[in-house]
Amino acid sequence: MHILRWIRMLLVVCGFMPPPSWSSPVKKFLYNIYTVFVLLIVHTLLISQILDVIFIVDNPEDFSDNFYITVAILVCSYKTSRFLINRDMHAILMDTLDREPFSPMNKEENQIREKFDRLSELSAMTYTTLVVCCVVLLSVTPFFGGLKDKKLICRAWIPYNYSSPPLFFLTIFHQVTSMAYGALLNVALDILFGSLLIHTYCQLEILEHRLTNIKKNENKLVKQCVRHHRKIYKLVFFLSLKSYAAMVNKEFKFIIGSQFLASLLIICFSLYRLTQEGIGLKFLETFSYTVCVLMEILYYCWYGNEVKLKSLQLSDKIFKSNWISLSNNTKKILLMIMRRATVPIDYTSIHVVSMDLESFMSLLKTSYSAYNMLKTTK
Repeated sequence: MHILRWIRMLLVVCGFMPPPSWSSPVKKFLYNIYTVFVLLIVHTLLISQILDVIFIVDNPEDFSDNFYITVAILVCSYKTSRFLINRDMHAILMDTLDREPFSPMNKEENQIREKFDRLSELSAMTYTTLVVCCVVLLSVTPFFGGLKDKKLICRAWIPYNYSSPPLFFLTIFHQVTSMAYGALLNVALDILFGSLLIHTYCQLEILEHRLTNIKKNENKLVKQCVRHHRKIYKLVFFLSLKSYAAMVNKEFKFIIGSQFLASLLIICFSLYRLTQEGIGLKFLETFSYTVCVLMEILYYCWYGNEVKLKSLQLSDKIFKSNWISLSNNTKKILLMIMRRATVPIDYTSIHVVSMDLESFMSLLKTSYSAYNMLKTTK
């Protein structure tokens, strides 16, 4: 699938998934060094921002300037750490949809698959472009008034005097590089989870096509549909608790849960910053950053909501098929699928928050309430 190749490419660039062709020990060793370099450059920025809060920040304005960036880098560090721990299992998960019974069996199913491949690619391209534009905007800010005052891209505790031009530009380069790697890693992991949501919807569409085209005495196809439906639920809920999939599901739930909490805090402090800034470059920078955070959560919730609604429509599709002409045994099998389909496919974060549009609206309301409380206690 093209979109999964895109994800692999981003992960390769960021040092988190070695190319399959790099099988020699020397290449693997060099790639591991590159991975360590990426981790160091991202975490040095995170540490400098945390130390800024501890040693320098002494008022609400400085705290909000620091906090809304620090939280994003902290969540990125957590997400990448969880990914690295189970990198091999994530690679297996990305290959699952190319195997039977998920792979298309005829021309019509190939067309369905291609349609959702294009949707995945378009969503990934749009989201990536939005994040890249935000990083570029954050990176060019010092060149519009900040050079004279030696102002960095983001607040950080620097253990040396960076007032001289060489050290100042070196510090700026470090922050830009760290933010670029952090943004790419976030994009890759977000797109990975988003593509799994989109292709879960795709598999339900393929299953509907198979169910509505069952003919009399096609018991083999009926049994295959039952197996396909069970596999879709297993892919989502990971019913085999001893399989690799159970661990991957656990990783995603905690990652998305941390992202929800971080987004709530970031949106709250971004709103605070927007009300303190006049219309200008800083306002545009904060606004674009807030839009990226909102799009990140909307990306999850929108497709999670679509999968949930699609899974509930399966019973109606079966009822509208030519089930009357089928044998009693086939009808019983279809009835079993319909009973299972009454339980929707509901993605959750930390087993508490459902990933749907209602949760997205709740996030916005909670962020606005927290912002009002922060404003009144100023």
